[in-house]
Amino acid sequence: MARKAPFKERLSRRFSILEGRTRRTLPNAGPKHPSVYFHMPKCGGTSLSEAMYATVPFNHRIGVIDAVSTRRAAAIKHFGKDDMFLCHEDVEAGQLTFDMREDMLLQHMAWDTMLIHGHCLWSEKADAHFGETYKYVTLMRDPVARMISNFRMTQRAGLVGKDVDEYLESDVARRHAQVFLRYLYGKNDIAAADTAAATEVAKERLSRFALVGFLDNTDAFFSRYKEIFGVTLRMAKLNAAPSKKPNYSQAQMDRFHALCAPDQEIFEFAKTL
Repeated sequence: MARKAPFKERLSRRFSILEGRTRRTLPNAGPKHPSVYFHMPKCGGTSLSEAMYATVPFNHRIGVIDAVSTRRAAAIKHFGKDDMFLCHEDVEAGQLTFDMREDMLLQHMAWDTMLIHGHCLWSEKADAHFGETYKYVTLMRDPVARMISNFRMTQRAGLVGKDVDEYLESDVARRHAQVFLRYLYGKNDIAAADTAAATEVAKERLSRFALVGFLDNTDAFFSRYKEIFGVTLRMAKLNAAPSKKPNYSQAQMDRFHALCAPDQEIFEFAKTL
């Protein structure tokens, strides 16, 4: 769950999950299939994940691969420091956090967890051993809008400064621009020379997903989810960023678009599935 929500909102959301899980504990009322929700950053996943939690009966497990705690745990394991930013996904050492999450993903799959959710990269090991058992689900968003949202959130967290041009030339910006590419290819950093080949791999892997939805058309996603899993999702809007639109120059917007080109190709491919 989002940590910064007011107490009453957190309580209300937890009650909704409790109520939903109680209903789904009736015979044959739960999801038809176990699933992994690959949560792409800044694509509405927090809201969706809680709606999915509410569909899982109490006699089945939910595996939450939490973002912040895995960053801290990776920093403790590899650097001996309890620091939530040292192994953040937006920095070079973020691969260490993703490696830890892969271990957790494999553990939950081996444990027959009904629903697994987290910011996880594609895992060849997980797919080889459990790909026939688990159905993969994700929600996508226009890459440029997503990148801008991620940039603003990272600014608020203090990971990057206020200078937009400096940000656009940084490795953090490249990672923000290549979310779909990184998550589907399975690496936190991809060399420029490998981008074209990695994009093709990412598209092929995305084609194996049981359900790919889009943030601007959640009704279609909900409908298809019900067809596949036999349960209805009820999603609230959470983690909304401040509504003020940033004022970027045309040159800056062109740079946003150029950086997002691989993800845009994957995004357009997703629409054909």
